[in-house]
Amino acid sequence: MTTSISVEELRELIRGGNHIVVVDARWTREKTPYDCYTTAHIPLAVFCDPAMDLAGIPSREDGRNPLPEIERVRDAVRRWGVQSDHLVIVYDAGDGLFASRAWWILKWAGLKNVRVLSGGLAEWERQGQETAFGPGNLPHPGGVPVTSGNMPVVGIEEVKSWPEKGILVDAREALRFEGRTERVDLQAGHIPGAVNLAARSLQNKRGGFLPVEELREKFAAVGIVDGSNVAVYSGSGLHSSLFIQALEEAGITGASLYVGGWSQWAGNPKLPIVRL
Repeated sequence: MTTSISVEELRELIRGGNHIVVVDARWTREKTPYDCYTTAHIPLAVFCDPAMDLAGIPSREDGRNPLPEIERVRDAVRRWGVQSDHLVIVYDAGDGLFASRAWWILKWAGLKNVRVLSGGLAEWERQGQETAFGPGNLPHPGGVPVTSGNMPVVGIEEVKSWPEKGILVDAREALRFEGRTERVDLQAGHIPGAVNLAARSLQNKRGGFLPVEELREKFAAVGIVDGSNVAVYSGSGLHSSLFIQALEEAGITGASLYVGGWSQWAGNPKLPIVRL
C-alpha cells in the first residue's frame, strides 16, 4: 500500500493536468511558513500553515501539537480547493515530518486519497524541477466531506495500560527514549512499557522510506506484524505520524496514534517515567 509519490510521478501528473491538489506544508525555525511558500514552491501548490491547519492550541495538559478542531481542517481543505475526485499530494522541506503529519491529519479527517512527496521540496529541486514564487493561485473552494475520527487514536488513559495488551512504540531517537537528553519537553525518559524504534531509522538519506522488506524487518524486530495492537507516540505527533505512514507503506494498517505524546505525558508530574 503506497503512501508516497515520487518526483517523477508528480511531475507527470502536473504536466498531464490531472485532478490533483498539491499542498505545501513546510515549517522551519528560520522563516514563517508563508515566507517559505512565497519564496519558492512547487507549481500549483497551495499554502498550508502547519501550526494553524494541522494542530490545536498547545498546552501542558494536551501536549505541543494536539488534534485540531475539525472545523479548522474543514476550512483549510475548502481553501485548498479539494474535491472528492482529487488526489491530494503533500510535501514539506524534505525530512517528511510535517508532510506525514499533514497526511495523517487529512486521513483522520476522512480524505481517502492522500500521498506524500518522497523527499519533499529538497528532492524536487535536487532533480532540477522548476519552482514558482509569490502568493500562488486562489483555487475554487473545495467541497469534499470532512469528518473527524477516520484514523485510530488513543488517549492518555488508554496509553497507561496499552503495554499490557499490545505494543506501545516510542518513535523518538534512542537518546531521548533513554532519558539521556531532552531539549523540548519538561522531563526526559519514556512511558513505562514502551519499546523504541526511531522513525528516522525507517528513512533513506533523501527523506523517502526504506524498501518495504527492510521496513517489515525493522517492525518485526520489535514485534510488529499487525497494526491493530500497536499504539505509537513521539514528542508531539510528528515522528509518530511518520512512523504510522511507514507502517502503512509496508502494508501494516490499523495502528493508533497517541497524539499528545511525550509532551503531554511528561507535562503531568504524577505519571511515571522510565530512564535507562
